[in-house]
Order: sequence, then structure tokens, then C-alpha cells
Amino acid sequence: MPFLYYPKSDAKRLEFMDRCSKTTDQDTALGNNFLPANIIALLSTMSVDFRAISTESNSSMSAKQKETREKNEAKDKLDVVVRDFFEVVKRRTYRLDHPVEVLRFYNLTSNGDLPYIKNEVEILDAATKIVTGDAKAVEAGYPAMENPTAAEVEAELILTRKEISDLAPADRALNKVQKDLSDMREPVDEMIRDIADCLQFALRKETASNARRTIRTYGFKYRYLQGEPVDEVVESNSSEN
Repeated sequence: MPFLYYPKSDAKRLEFMDRCSKTTDQDTALGNNFLPANIIALLSTMSVDFRAISTESNSSMSAKQKETREKNEAKDKLDVVVRDFFEVVKRRTYRLDHPVEVLRFYNLTSNGDLPYIKNEVEILDAATKIVTGDAKAVEAGYPAMENPTAAEVEAELILTRKEISDLAPADRALNKVQKDLSDMREPVDEMIRDIADCLQFALRKETASNARRTIRTYGFKYRYLQGEPVDEVVESNSSEN
């Protein structure tokens, strides 16, 4: 026997509520009151509230993705500048015949091995030590680094820290609205089942196929067992008839 298939995604829930609201208005105008007034009122309220939260969730997701992209772009640029700095200061030390201890100002080993930077924290740390180290190297009588300069590294460091800071509130905002959306799914699903119960009761004296045809107009889908005869209706998705 065919069984009702309820919407599982937020988009399908909204699609159902839109279809159900439209059909309810049409049937009410014709004098076919299949749903009680309290369910109709709840459907109207739930539709507005759930759509608002869904829209806010999508906006928050977009905002977080933007902040994440900007943070990653800034971090990647900082990583390039830091690695360039280390390469150049190493070559300059050998070219100008500076003593190898000058490398220690930049937190490099005396043999000139470049650091293995694995993550965001280490990139920020390396950039910070470049900025402070170059100032100490100048105080010690060595020329300031050029191409890139410590100021270039500092500018990218400041930007990266800002982008990291901007991501945190976007992440918290998304977490909150997703929790609000999750909390609302259960009452929406309960309402959808209540609507199904009301329709099935109101149409209990109709033939099973006629009842299903009417119930479909409210946005419900039916599924059939393999080989089971299918009602003669045109569905948008045969897997969710």
C-alpha cells in the first residue's frame, strides 16, 4: 500500500508549506474545509518564521564563507611574504658575508635552514619574529631587509590578524542561527504530520486513490512498494510519488 513520504530537507519543508498554504486557500474559497482553523493559523505562522530563519541561515553561511575566504587569502599572502623574507635574508647573509649569527635575529638557525611552517599559528609567529628581529638587527648595525621589507611583512601580518578576528563573530552568528533552525524543524515536522492526519481523516470516506489525489494537491508525496500499481497522476519526481 502506498505510504506518505514527508519532506526531509529545509527546502522541501518550505516547498511543502507553500503548496499546502496555496491549496488550503483555494479549497477554503470553494467551501472545502479539510483543515481546522487552528492548523491553518499554525501553518501560516510556521511558514513565515521558518522561511525567515532559513533565509537568515543562508545569509549567515554566505557571510562566514566570505570571511573564511578572506582569511585564507590573507594567510596565504602572509605565508608567501614570510617565506620570501627568509629566502632573501639567507642569500643576503651569504652575499654580504655577514656572520651567520645575524640569522638568529630572525629565528633562523645558524646554518641557514629555513623553518618548516605547518599551520596558521606558525605563520603568525614567524611573521611576528621577522618584524621584531629586523628591528633588533638594525640596532645591532646590520642593514634593514629589503624586498620584502619587515614593514611589508608587518602589513600582511596586521591584515591576517584582522581577517582572523572578523571570522570569529561570523562563525558564532552562523552557529546561533543554525541552532534556531534546528530547533524549529521538529515543530514544523510535527505540524506536517498533523496536517496529514487531518486530511486523511477528512477524506476517510473517499476511495483510497481519490484521497491520495487530493492529499497530493496539498504538497504530500507517496512512495510505492516495488511492483505496486501507481496512481494515474503525473509526479515531478517518481522516486517520491
